[in-house]
Amino acid sequence: MENKTQVYISPNVTTISEPKNLGIEARIAGLKVKLPLKPYPSQMALLSKMITAMKEAKNCLLESPTGSGKTLALLCGALAWQNHERNRIAQSHTQDVLSQHPELNSVNGAADYIASPQKNTTPVKLFEKPVFGEKSIYDVPGLDCGDNASLKRPETMSDSEVIEDSPYKNEVTIHKRRRHGELGECSKNDSPTYTPTRTPTKTPMTTPEKTCEQETPPHLSLPIIYYGARTHKQLQQVIKEFGRTAYCGDAKMTVLASRDYSCIREFDKQMWGTKNDMCRGCTKKIAPKDKTKPRSTEETNCVFYDNRLAMDHNKLPPAFDLEDLVSVGQEIKACPFYGARQMMQNANIVFCPYNYLIEPSIRSSMDIDLQNNIVIIDEAHNIEDICRNAATFTFQRNQFVDCIKELEQVTAYRYTNATKDVLPYLDHLLQTLQIWDRWFEHQKPLLDNKPVNNNEAQQVWEIDHFILTLNNHNIGEHQYMAFNHSVDVFSQHFRDQPDKLYGVTQTTATLLENLNTVYGYLFQNSGLYKDDFKAVLIRNLYGNWETSKATNWRRSQFDKGIGRETLSLRLMCMNPAVIFEGLKTARCIMLASGTLTPLHSMHSELATEFPLQTSPNHVISADRVWIGTLTTGRNGTPLLCNSRGTEQSSLQDAIGEAIQWVCEVTPHGVLCFLPSYVLMQKLCKRWQDTGVWNKLNELKNVFMESRNARDHNEVMEDYYETVSSNKGALLFAVYRGKVSEGMDFKDHQARAVITVGIPYPNMFDPAVKEKMNYNDKFEKVKKLLRSQEWLRVQAYRALNQAVGRCVRHCGDWGAVLLIDSRFREPFYTEHLSKWVKNFLGNNHHTFDSLVNNPNSLESFMQTMTIRENEGEV
Repeated sequence: MENKTQVYISPNVTTISEPKNLGIEARIAGLKVKLPLKPYPSQMALLSKMITAMKEAKNCLLESPTGSGKTLALLCGALAWQNHERNRIAQSHTQDVLSQHPELNSVNGAADYIASPQKNTTPVKLFEKPVFGEKSIYDVPGLDCGDNASLKRPETMSDSEVIEDSPYKNEVTIHKRRRHGELGECSKNDSPTYTPTRTPTKTPMTTPEKTCEQETPPHLSLPIIYYGARTHKQLQQVIKEFGRTAYCGDAKMTVLASRDYSCIREFDKQMWGTKNDMCRGCTKKIAPKDKTKPRSTEETNCVFYDNRLAMDHNKLPPAFDLEDLVSVGQEIKACPFYGARQMMQNANIVFCPYNYLIEPSIRSSMDIDLQNNIVIIDEAHNIEDICRNAATFTFQRNQFVDCIKELEQVTAYRYTNATKDVLPYLDHLLQTLQIWDRWFEHQKPLLDNKPVNNNEAQQVWEIDHFILTLNNHNIGEHQYMAFNHSVDVFSQHFRDQPDKLYGVTQTTATLLENLNTVYGYLFQNSGLYKDDFKAVLIRNLYGNWETSKATNWRRSQFDKGIGRETLSLRLMCMNPAVIFEGLKTARCIMLASGTLTPLHSMHSELATEFPLQTSPNHVISADRVWIGTLTTGRNGTPLLCNSRGTEQSSLQDAIGEAIQWVCEVTPHGVLCFLPSYVLMQKLCKRWQDTGVWNKLNELKNVFMESRNARDHNEVMEDYYETVSSNKGALLFAVYRGKVSEGMDFKDHQARAVITVGIPYPNMFDPAVKEKMNYNDKFEKVKKLLRSQEWLRVQAYRALNQAVGRCVRHCGDWGAVLLIDSRFREPFYTEHLSKWVKNFLGNNHHTFDSLVNNPNSLESFMQTMTIRENEGEV
């Protein structure tokens, strides 16, 4: 008999059983879920919520601490529900046949009838092999799904067949589905036509191919799971977890990536500006080199593109990441970029960076249709910022100048047949860009008397005033429809007939379509979204001279020619709901992260209901984590680590002393998070002067996070290499930087995490300032958070994300020290992650109690080191 364990996690959770060789099989929210290991309580809580959300077509927020098996739970839950849907569709079809033909008597008889060659319709193939055990299971309410079930899988089901409602009552018809094995392989009779996109979208950075319409009604097709994470490095870990599930192999997958990551053709920088330009140029159809081939045979200058159909699921393992995809592409000389997109047509689960799901332009160019499908966005704590950034555009004047030059060259060939039909539209676009260039020139005087901060002078408009300047230059609301049509025609030719636009680069196409998108936000639907934006004119100064007339007296005759400037227009989106609206066609949206707290802001900022949410406790035991605060220095001075406080040398010295002490008592790795790179440099300089820096280097190998991506990678390689030594390593990093956002520091790589201050956003950033004004203005109308509360939410999301670098799995151990006097007040601990608050309790310290208290950090480190050496942990 199977050994079953009762689990009282949720009313929807009934039993967990451990059948031989099948891992763990749990019945959660009415569904059978296969897991490779016995689930943690936190995983059961996540599974219950997400399955309920998918069944009821509701959205949910899933916060689960790092190391609690969140990713595995997300995958198993989504795939289990998808499998249930697959079986439900098949069972529904079988029951329909039985109701029409009672003489068949049994499910087996119905299956034989469906598979009969005399019938014009055949059943859909819903799986290639059973999911549980060796027998097919139709898990339908009210039916026996155990060993006594008489359900039989028809053996003649075809991948290319789909279920469709019959026009007659109680009838289901099966139609052949057009093979989507080849993107863009429509027959001549299909003649796909171009339909201009009327919803605001950014310019596709890739060239979308033509696709044929499926005959399957969307509401009857099996929902696809779209799983998005922040980076391909994170996706690599997610796909590794997918490979551990029982569904891997039954559920087909693909992973999407840009050409920058997936193109295997050698990139000639002298010939092409970008890989997108190279792809567009090299994939143009040419006459076949082999004269024996028919002229209709497609051939291009890219052998990898020509062979893209060779890249299929049969050439790849059941679970493959981007590196596997590229490696196989190189081996078989097939394009990974287009191969992955082709495999998406038959995939049950699609992995991609989450901006592919969020940004409308990328969804469009990658042929991602979220309607009635499942969307999982992992590491979604920054979803609000990502959505705002997706609808924020910056245009530099020199970009307009470059585009004007390209269009002038194309329109110079006025009498060639190639450009004859598109020429009027190119002329219109050229004239519009030339007016924009004059617009920049006319707005420059507005910046002359503006103060210069960080080499920038800014002019901020209310959106109606900005639109007025456009109308005055005849590039405003009344000109939008004509411009929109010209861009549509240009984009169609750029995509489908690039030879007519020879010399025009992807950069020009991007500018035109981005500009068209901005017009759409401002003028479409009677200006529905215009109040959600702010316009800013920015002059960036480089070099030694000031260009503001208010400071002309500072310039000398010797440095007038040394500097240079750029003039930019930035349209800032204040409302992330503008972008998130495009995701709402999905059946279910699940936002998951270890640090979604505080959850309430997600509802208001995204203008989306999340009726289901959960935030379970950490799986790690209390004896393996030490969390405390440091509120005063050695002399009793409060450590108020705000922007003003950190300017004081006495507080800088107190912070240095605390970090030095933590390094003395902590083995191996220590991470220290600071509010900004500016403060990092100030502390470094101060400690070099006082000798603290030398002491830190004696205790640990000291590293500092770099803003530069290449330098950052080198720093992290050195850190990981030295942290395992007896001396260990200390890494200074900043909130919201690369180190805090998703990098993994397990076991000895981070035995202690120190946080300094509370990372409120920079109030001097115009985007932050205008966002706060926006929230106060529309607080009641849009049900937004007040500006100060919004600011606090942003600060604690960044703080919680940094704290999460500490313990990475249930067998890990470590400590967190929060340095700031404000943490003694409940107001400043309210938005800490649930698990952090639980472990923190009332563990607040002065410097003296931190060092001498029986519950000190030092005693914890000593105890855990002994236990680790004795093999207890």
